Amino acid sequence: MKKAIVIDKDYGSVTAEDLVVLQKRFANAGIELELAHFHSEDEIIAGCQDAEAILGTGNPPMTKKVLSALPNLKIIQRFGIGVNSINLSAATKADTVALYMPGFCVEELAAHAASLILGLIRNTAYYDRQIRNGNWPKAKYYAPKSISEITLGLYGFGGSAKPLYEIFRKGFHSRVITCDPFVPESVREQFDVEFVDFDTMLNESDVISIHAPLNNETRHIFNREAFKKMKNDAMIVNIARGPLIDEEALIIALQEGEIRFAGLDVFESEPLDGESPLRKMDNVILTCHSAFYGEGSKKTQLNLAFELVNQALNEKKIQKKFIANKDICNVNTEFIFG
Repeated sequence: MKKAIVIDKDYGSVTAEDLVVLQKRFANAGIELELAHFHSEDEIIAGCQDAEAILGTGNPPMTKKVLSALPNLKIIQRFGIGVNSINLSAATKADTVALYMPGFCVEELAAHAASLILGLIRNTAYYDRQIRNGNWPKAKYYAPKSISEITLGLYGFGGSAKPLYEIFRKGFHSRVITCDPFVPESVREQFDVEFVDFDTMLNESDVISIHAPLNNETRHIFNREAFKKMKNDAMIVNIARGPLIDEEALIIALQEGEIRFAGLDVFESEPLDGESPLRKMDNVILTCHSAFYGEGSKKTQLNLAFELVNQALNEKKIQKKFIANKDICNVNTEFIFG
């Protein structure tokens, strides 16, 4: 029987019950799915020697060290969109296909970003906390801006940014600008959105929502210099990856009034440190890396986790759109890429 292993079953993006159901689906397809939770590279190496597929519900360290030590490994399957914990070039060199799930939760991400934006602009989280503490701050705190008059800046114009654009441009008639040099002209023509450079987005946005991948170019792109260029009453929202923001710089920017609000679903280190000043700020909404979460996205996530690995191991077929290290298509002769 073919062997696959979930190597971080306790990460929390899917439940233990979900994984047991998935385990049964794999068994019916002739694939043994082991459920484990490894805490280090060495544990992954020791526990996955006979694995043909590794499934990661979170961001386990699929490093060069790990990949070079697993000669039987054919597939890495991420339960999500980000692949920043996978060394893609090392995976290609090891003849291992890295799979991910682009687009599986774009509506949920956009809805979550919208909820953070509206919750901060309309003071809903602030009022809720105040009432629970016995206060009644009627029409107090920051006077909310008119949504139709704000400029929403989207850093990245991929899957989750587009439905957020729809919500604010077509729903509220807000001005929407975006910084994404990788969007082709044919796509740009389909949207009533202004494409601008990074500094223009920083200078002109009332709200910046982050929808970009984490890589060497984007890590800490929102730093002290970036926050100083933003409006003093601006907001930043992050439902992408925590390290896109220099968290220490963000805290200083909020404390010193360089920006006004932050809505954060992701952090540089998770869970967020219990002593983080962010926990005590009224002008911040915090959620626990759950923007992807929803009935529809969860169903899609679990179905893809099964279907992609099953197709690869049993049918030797892989759909290119789910491949993160696309260079593998030029060198791997075991699979049919369609």
